Amino acid sequence: MTLYGDNTEFFTPYRTGETILGGQFTSIVAARPSRRNEVQLGVFADHRFGSEAFADSVKPIIAFRHATTHSLGVVGTLETVRRHGLLDPVMVSTREITTPIEYGLQWRERRKYFAVEAWINWQKLNTSSQREQFELGAVLSVRPTGWLTLAGQHLWSHRGGQLFDAGVTVSNNRVSALGARLAGDVSLVKRASIAAFHLWSDGHLAPEYPAGRPGKGSGNYFRAGVAPWRWTEFFVVHWRGRDFAADAGDPNYGSAGLDSDFYRSRRRYTEIGALRRASLQGGVQFDTEVRFHRIDDENSIAFFGTPWELSYRVLVRVPVDLEL
Repeated sequence: MTLYGDNTEFFTPYRTGETILGGQFTSIVAARPSRRNEVQLGVFADHRFGSEAFADSVKPIIAFRHATTHSLGVVGTLETVRRHGLLDPVMVSTREITTPIEYGLQWRERRKYFAVEAWINWQKLNTSSQREQFELGAVLSVRPTGWLTLAGQHLWSHRGGQLFDAGVTVSNNRVSALGARLAGDVSLVKRASIAAFHLWSDGHLAPEYPAGRPGKGSGNYFRAGVAPWRWTEFFVVHWRGRDFAADAGDPNYGSAGLDSDFYRSRRRYTEIGALRRASLQGGVQFDTEVRFHRIDDENSIAFFGTPWELSYRVLVRVPVDLEL
């Protein structure tokens, strides 16, 4: 069971303010024909508080999983914890709530000095009325020392298909990121980290995207955090971008606005916030976040004309396992 509350007080050209409150229920029967292999069958349901519908979304759970000490292979319903580890400019954080169920193929390998994951998330079928759509992703991290991590990420969003064109042209959006993260114990704040990434974008998924705009973009992502207490971190994020476009990413990092006529080539974006990720008894996960956002120099009606916006989130995951 997952209970969630996410509120974004955004009044800017890039992203609308939205409040998401609800609960999700996943019921799975898992059979293990051998020690490393498992078959899962079940159902996922999402109910938005305030909705008249009993369930606003119902999806099947069907997967074959091959797991060893270091590896996980999945065919069917994918493992999507923390959005596969993708940065916010690559995939918006609300996907953890709005799209927790993905289907396709996945392989994850975790070793002492490196971790790698690759997956394909099939989103739409190719029919006479629509083109097929999928995401192909990969993340890699290498840890040559205990305090240094080198990382790379790639997400390819594709819309096409060979059977039907549905009157829509083939389109693609590719986003890549390369960077490094330093993290270690510091006497005054117990734990500190700093990360820097350079990102590239190429293409646009929407076939109706204005043809006169640049097809390629880039940006620099910086994040620093300190954790003076267990499970609690204070952090700051800063972004400088130019013509960056990621269809699955947080719109606050992109150059295009919600209105098709709005476009700003050079972007500045800053976050200041605090988060707490606690593991409670019984395997319960309790996450809370609060963030202040400065989006270029846009003034906010939420904060009396200041250039700051607000968002906050509460997420509780409760596992209940019965072994038969």
